[in-house]
Amino acid sequence: MKIFVICLIAWFTAQLIKVIINLIKYAVAKKKGKEGSKVTLSTLFKLGGMPSSHTATVISLSASIGMHSGWNSDIFAVAGVFAFIVMFDAIKVRLPIEKLTDAFNMLQDKFYGKDVSDVKKVEGHTLPEIAGGFVVGATIAYIMVRVLNFLG
Repeated sequence: MKIFVICLIAWFTAQLIKVIINLIKYAVAKKKGKEGSKVTLSTLFKLGGMPSSHTATVISLSASIGMHSGWNSDIFAVAGVFAFIVMFDAIKVRLPIEKLTDAFNMLQDKFYGKDVSDVKKVEGHTLPEIAGGFVVGATIAYIMVRVLNFLG
């Protein structure tokens, strides 16, 4: 259960960083006299963006297991494969689908106007967003397991 808590902390940290980044973007846009995206409580639960909270979660899972159960353990291998699949999916599956959804919605608007609702967008991640999530997840796992000795 303690590893689950570490994963939740990594997810929350990544989401909080997204909120901070969006607040900064909003402030910069407002200072330049442009309309920026408002930051609301729902921003805390937004998918996509920097850093990837999915990546932070699975990397904290893998790293916590590796530090606690051993880097050569079977359970670390399972967690590592799971993390790889999640990160691969974010870049190679969800990101292209996000772009296709944008194009489809544009075509739909052109042919049918605004009478038809847009297809819900699936948010993917870029490589830097995945890397950011990796750093957040690994850092949280290291702090919780090695520094704070959370797993005892």
